[in-house]
Amino acid sequence: MKGSIKVFIADNQLMYKVGLKTVLKSYDSLSLVGNDQYKESWSEDIVKYGPDVVLIDLEEDTPSVAKSILKAAPNTSIVLLSYIINNETILHLLDVGAMGFVSKHAEPSEIVEAIETAYLQKPFFCKISSVCLTNIVSKNYQLPHKIMASFTERELQIIERICNERTSKEIANELHLSKRTVEGHRTRIMLKVGAKCSAGIITYALLNGIYQRT
Repeated sequence: MKGSIKVFIADNQLMYKVGLKTVLKSYDSLSLVGNDQYKESWSEDIVKYGPDVVLIDLEEDTPSVAKSILKAAPNTSIVLLSYIINNETILHLLDVGAMGFVSKHAEPSEIVEAIETAYLQKPFFCKISSVCLTNIVSKNYQLPHKIMASFTERELQIIERICNERTSKEIANELHLSKRTVEGHRTRIMLKVGAKCSAGIITYALLNGIYQRT
């Protein structure tokens, strides 16, 4: 990948943070930015340093922190880090706009893959969270505030391609549309399902049988 992806680490666990920084500094495609020492200044620092991807530790107040970050820097992608990932947490945090999940037990290569995928505005789920997603679908977990939306044939075509991790440009090429038109459809789909990013569209599609993983 050409150029540097600016990464901000929002994690209060010092030993893990130090180790993670050491690992990420060994990758030429990544550059670490900002001062992540105090949680109260994360949003301010993120606006100041303009990271492409924020790695944030999963704690009780993470949903509100994530919302604050995305409000301050809507073009930033959030990847959550946690030792424990479960069904309810994934559903709840997808709803606030996280782009991906990575276990803190993951190999460095998987963490870097998550960063690079989120940088491309594509959802990423580590091996553990992928298992949780399968459980969510098989056990029919529901988001109580969601209602079944209706979609046009074109919107369904776009949803299918979003679930297959196509970018807006790729979708436009496949459907012979302009990129602007595809992004307009994507926005309307997000409004219909109450999603804040592509990951939310994918989760909605899985939960409501609109898309099935093969």
